[in-house]
Amino acid sequence: MRFDCTGVILAGGLNRRFPGRKKAFRMIGNTMIIEGIYEIFVELFKEVIIVVNEPQEFAGWNMTLVTDIIPSRCALAGIHAGLFYASFPYAYVTACDTPFLNPELIQHIVGKIQPGCDVIVPRTPDGLEPLSAVYSKRCIPRIEENLENNIFMIKKIFRKKKVKEIPVDELQNFDPEMRFSFNINTPEDLEIARQMMAETKKTARGVTYGDDSITGSDETAPGVS
Repeated sequence: MRFDCTGVILAGGLNRRFPGRKKAFRMIGNTMIIEGIYEIFVELFKEVIIVVNEPQEFAGWNMTLVTDIIPSRCALAGIHAGLFYASFPYAYVTACDTPFLNPELIQHIVGKIQPGCDVIVPRTPDGLEPLSAVYSKRCIPRIEENLENNIFMIKKIFRKKKVKEIPVDELQNFDPEMRFSFNINTPEDLEIARQMMAETKKTARGVTYGDDSITGSDETAPGVS
């Protein structure tokens, strides 16, 4: 079953701490990180949108690409674009550098959608995870207001009475090690992710990467069809 919800992948980051090829195109085993995310999303959502800044980098990929409407080149602008173009009233948003997505956990979060709730967001021991969250299109005006005022922190759009938090104990029912929140910001993070995959026999909860090489190669990568 696929949800009447849009899956949004943010892939327009500046890559400041990861020189060279974009993080989204880095390999774990034989699979690009973004490809693994996309494959999960097309199984979960009736619509998938990828927000990018340089669409030409995705030439030849069979997917829906959009760019920021308000060109702030920040995650909040990406959420805004994803919501603006979404065909459904809610969107589940993730970043393109999260290699350990958990489909069961995503289903649980999306299943918490209810009338009057604008944001459904997990709370980990490190705090809220706004890039593993559901947003209503009702958030668009507040996001636009904040972007116009150069307020880029995602949590600044949250209104307490309109936000539902998913507590740690619920999250751990699906993802005991909370891997879903691991993201890759640096080359060191990528090596940690590859080692994590190796230590679990190359299979993370939700995403199974290629089995020939855990370290992979960033020189070649399959496209998404």
